[in-house]
Amino acid sequence: MANLYDLPDDIQVTAAGGLRIITLNRPDDLNASTTEMLFSYPKLFAALASDPDARVGILTGAGRAFSAGGNMNHFVKTLDDPEFAAHVQENARRTIHGFIDVPIPLIAAVNGPAVGWGATMATLCDIVLMSEKSFLAEPHINIGLVVGDGISVAWPLYTSLLRAKELIFTGDRITPQQAVEFGLANRVVEPEKLMDEALALAEKLLKQPRNALRETKKLMNLHLHRSAAQMLDTTLARQLAATLSNEHHQIASAFIAQQKRKQG
Repeated sequence: MANLYDLPDDIQVTAAGGLRIITLNRPDDLNASTTEMLFSYPKLFAALASDPDARVGILTGAGRAFSAGGNMNHFVKTLDDPEFAAHVQENARRTIHGFIDVPIPLIAAVNGPAVGWGATMATLCDIVLMSEKSFLAEPHINIGLVVGDGISVAWPLYTSLLRAKELIFTGDRITPQQAVEFGLANRVVEPEKLMDEALALAEKLLKQPRNALRETKKLMNLHLHRSAAQMLDTTLARQLAATLSNEHHQIASAFIAQQKRKQG
């Protein structure tokens, strides 16, 4: 399948009129983002912003997952290379602002697990539809890291601060029904109807006046901008410090060794 933009094949973008469908395309690894993918997300948002025909986007995952976060090779590299880890944090800043600033509304069609960075991507979209087979989770704390970048910005806005703390402190799975109840998603959809629902919603938005819709998104996302201005610098600094900490290295090294044993 030809990619609409100059992006890796793991981020597929297709067009249908003014709609852009963005598919995370590593189904064999639960669409976990590689280093190349992570550093391509700012390019994706720049391409969407400069595409004169783009009016609405849908973000989804290929196969049975939305995204399991970052992939193992990327994870290992951040352990071994402090300079690279710092670049990763700065790229995260650009990507989070990309979600907030991209002028077209984004619909997340969460078809399966959305974990860590996957949960960030889902909930930074403007409208979140969740399959009955999906869930959210923010498990950074379980491996000795502080809360993931975009989640510290968005979740306390969407739900209560107390609720956000509980979800982040425990790393527990959040069912789609809970996500709607907590304000982290708009609605739950039967799995086989998820893309139809997302496409129908996109069609509604495509019928709205283009400039009014863009300006309204910009206005509503001032809430996220204010939160990012308060939270993001500190979040990224503390996340980098945690990435380089002995606590994280001990937990992560044990986890990597366990994964290698499982793989034989």
